[in-house]
Amino acid sequence: MEYSPLKLSERIEIIDVLRGIAIFGILMVNLPYMYEPMTRILLGARPDASVDHLAAESFIKFFFEGKFYVLFSMLFGFGFWIFMSKSVESGPGILPVFSRRLFFLLLFGVAHVVLLWAGDILVFYALFGFLLILFRKSSDRKVFKWAVWLTLIPTILSLLMMVMVALFSMVPEAKTGMDTGMQERNVILQQLVEKATVIYSTGTFSEMVSIRLKEYQFLLGGILFFYPVVLGMFLLGMLAARKGLISNYPEHLPFFRRIFWWGLGIGVVTNGLYVIAYQLADMQSASPWSLLVTAMHTFGGLSFGLCYVSIIVFLFAGGRSEMLKKFFAPVGRMALTNYLLQTVICTTIFYSYGFGLYGKIAAWQGILLTIVIFTAQVFFSRWWLGRFRFGPFEWLWRSLTYWKVQPFAKN
Repeated sequence: MEYSPLKLSERIEIIDVLRGIAIFGILMVNLPYMYEPMTRILLGARPDASVDHLAAESFIKFFFEGKFYVLFSMLFGFGFWIFMSKSVESGPGILPVFSRRLFFLLLFGVAHVVLLWAGDILVFYALFGFLLILFRKSSDRKVFKWAVWLTLIPTILSLLMMVMVALFSMVPEAKTGMDTGMQERNVILQQLVEKATVIYSTGTFSEMVSIRLKEYQFLLGGILFFYPVVLGMFLLGMLAARKGLISNYPEHLPFFRRIFWWGLGIGVVTNGLYVIAYQLADMQSASPWSLLVTAMHTFGGLSFGLCYVSIIVFLFAGGRSEMLKKFFAPVGRMALTNYLLQTVICTTIFYSYGFGLYGKIAAWQGILLTIVIFTAQVFFSRWWLGRFRFGPFEWLWRSLTYWKVQPFAKN
């Protein structure tokens, strides 16, 4: 049985818009970790930060951080269900095609890590995509339960670690060993951040590959504090596709109104607490503040993420979506290309083999640069899609997925 990608007429425009918005939000969050080491995220807030840095950092954390990977992950789950639903119309055999799709996404991710940046998400999207397959025949109730528990894992782990630290601290010998281990880890992390800063600023490409892999290895230690939420969002996106919440959004406006008001109310509180807790927490220790950071990052991201989706639904339902379609949809249709292109652009701007601006821009300048880069991507995407059916990486991915060269240029 032969399968093929969705035709343009079959695409759901609101999904392309949401995907484009997610790409913008991801760039806003990722860019600071492209002009400083990715492992810097583990050190927490800067004790000597200026007022303008605090304002810019808090703006990103309140409105962006944790919100758009949630959205992007939901859209991945949504796309999974749309993809797998082809088997209903086209016959059996779609599972091997999707597995091949994930395999090549994994290769893209590995190349992204090795050649460009340690903050890649594609590797774990691909790996968790294989886990997502296991839920394709599960009931809605089971999918929702798993989504909830997966989303709670980082908070539960942080709570357990805090309790364990408190218990060990009651034994003097255990407390001494624990404190020594923490201090040694902090020294190693500080040295890694300092070395990475020097190499990305002045080093050779091969030196950058070496330090990037060390950073990536160090970051893997926190996998359970981030990626279970990703898989949970995959499941929620799959559930939304099953229910037709987005594809038939006019029929579900009361649901989105409830989501909006609940998301707004909870989001203002949780994201406010997240911003405050981040400034007070020692991210290398299991304390009430670090627990609050983890919990508020999760719930603040989910609540505002759903709130943003609801706003887009309202704009579409009210017939005020033309600007969104023109601005965000082209980027969303080329999401993989634009995600990778953001890394290429930023590393060229910041790394020593490019313009060498690594560590030389302020946080507020990073926000402005994000807007400039994304605007350029909008015009590039519109220009490209006026001439080609797919983005370059979308075309390559589809051709590899279906094991057949796809039509590229428009007639």
